[in-house]
Amino acid sequence: VQLGLLRERPFLWPTAVEEILRYDGPVDTSTTRWAKTDFELHGHQIKRGDLVRVVLTSANRDGSQFEKPDLFDIQRQNNRHIGFGFGIHYCLGAPLARLEGQITLSTLFNRFPTIRLAIPDAEIVWRSGVLFRGPKTLPLIWD
Repeated sequence: VQLGLLRERPFLWPTAVEEILRYDGPVDTSTTRWAKTDFELHGHQIKRGDLVRVVLTSANRDGSQFEKPDLFDIQRQNNRHIGFGFGIHYCLGAPLARLEGQITLSTLFNRFPTIRLAIPDAEIVWRSGVLFRGPKTLPLIWD
């Protein structure tokens, strides 16, 4: 449904890329941080010096920030995801990455209009790492 909408309305590629980054972006967690002071977070004590990480993929599905957070919607407005971090830790390459995503995906789907997964999506094996994640392989077919 979403791909069909993009074919009808290619001007939606910028919002589609933002939704891809929010819904299932390639960066799973922030880089390592250490607590500067003691504090409590949702009933858990964090002590000064404790290692902390922000799970970006979880934050990007926060129901208090996003309406219907588990719904993939390329027309989502006010998509304030943190797929590129936030504040002083915001990714300097974000504008280039966004543009690369828009150009790459729109070109791929325009050149190969029948491209699709060669296996059921449940069979995709994911590579997991501390920071980045993605499929180990992505078998595709087209007519």
